[in-house]
Amino acid sequence: MRVCLFFFWKVTTRRLEDMTPFMIVLGLALVFEGGQCLEREVLVAHGSVAVLPCVDEFSMLSYPTAVYWSRMIGDSMKTVWRREKSGLEFRPVRDQPRATCPVPNFGKGDYSLHIAGTTIEDGGKYVCEVEGKTRMVKVIMLRVIRASFSPAVVVEGSSTEAMCDVSPTTSFVRVNWKRNGHFISTTSLSNVSQRDAGIWTCQFSRKGVEVEATADLQVKGIATPQDNSSVLYAAVGSSVSLPCLFTDGLIPNTVTWNRTESPRPLPASFDWPLGSTASATIQRVEDGDEGMYTCSGRMKGLKREGIEVQRRMELVVARVLSSSASSGNGPVTLTCHLSKSDQNISYEWFRVTYGPNDTQTVTSVRKTKSFRIQQVTEKHAGEWMCRYYGKQGALGNVTYQFPIMGALKNGKSSPGNKTAMVMGLGFFFLVIFLVLFQMYRNYRRKKMILLYPAMETIVHQTTTEREQRQRSKAKMTEPCVGDPKSVCV
Repeated sequence: MRVCLFFFWKVTTRRLEDMTPFMIVLGLALVFEGGQCLEREVLVAHGSVAVLPCVDEFSMLSYPTAVYWSRMIGDSMKTVWRREKSGLEFRPVRDQPRATCPVPNFGKGDYSLHIAGTTIEDGGKYVCEVEGKTRMVKVIMLRVIRASFSPAVVVEGSSTEAMCDVSPTTSFVRVNWKRNGHFISTTSLSNVSQRDAGIWTCQFSRKGVEVEATADLQVKGIATPQDNSSVLYAAVGSSVSLPCLFTDGLIPNTVTWNRTESPRPLPASFDWPLGSTASATIQRVEDGDEGMYTCSGRMKGLKREGIEVQRRMELVVARVLSSSASSGNGPVTLTCHLSKSDQNISYEWFRVTYGPNDTQTVTSVRKTKSFRIQQVTEKHAGEWMCRYYGKQGALGNVTYQFPIMGALKNGKSSPGNKTAMVMGLGFFFLVIFLVLFQMYRNYRRKKMILLYPAMETIVHQTTTEREQRQRSKAKMTEPCVGDPKSVCV
């Protein structure tokens, strides 16, 4: 009752010309109605839309009506929104109005005020006055909850604190905090990391009403990876990317990469660009490239000072080890080997085949680290793949190629291969027979000639005379040198 009387005095002093009738009507409402002057509390989050209720539950007001929304600032009342019975509506001229009262709802007896983009400064007491045949006055306490950080933007390793402010302040409240959807118990951070970045939520509860206000904590430094626990997997012969993504504020030409806990230099195919995206790439992974790698750079702090940040990540190299008997005809064992593994790693072997148009078919063979083949045949030739898993799922693959010739060497030939082999052997023996037969004929001829030396002399003489006659005939047909008209006879 005292609250309504207080606002009655403030409102009537603002409009002195209507003070007398308003005092009579409001006095009757307080004495006989007892419920037309009420105070309610509304809780909203900073930045949201606040709806201050002003509803005629008793339907005692006729339409059209005059509606006045005012806010108490100190000892004075400030008009927020108003509409006269004539339909004339008053709005701010300079700024875009954030507060409005939907006129179409008046016919339903709803005169609620809507405030868009609520700020912490909007908190306070508001008065709704509705004039029809009677007068209705309602008082609404608007409390705005805001989540924030001090400071709002921090650099890795610095300190910050989460705050949940309410305006106007009040007591008998309960406040809980969540970070990225998970409840936390502390709001004071002394060594900020990238894992602390994200959406923080303040749960504000009072008198059974709960409101959530959020704030985004930005941490300057290396955004990816978030900490030093990253493990990367790559197969021998493949390429791998080592992520190192800086947030805004990186000082140019300060990014460096090096190997940690290893005297070896960076791999020969190691390369990284300059800029905020300083991720490195190993074009071809080789044995010995496993180990720890460190990316470091300097950031500009909040006071423009240089702050060094760094990330460590581990590279695990995968390869397939093949072991077989010394004779080459025994069983073969394929082992999926990681340069560093633990008991949480599981393995699975697959057979990879290719069809028309390079279609790939992957068939699971066995879930084991080592796979043993008793005898390599033609069907084992081609590509085999080992996939290794961790708690978060598949970590990577490594492939192995069985040589086709080795498979054919120890495998059983198909009927088609047998036919080709028989034909090849038959042709080979035929050639050998013909060569031997010709050698035998030459041998017999030579032997027959040696038995008759006189005949050999006659044959040799006859052959010589024939060659001489042919040469003489060729000379007779040649023209004489120096006389083109004469012919040598």
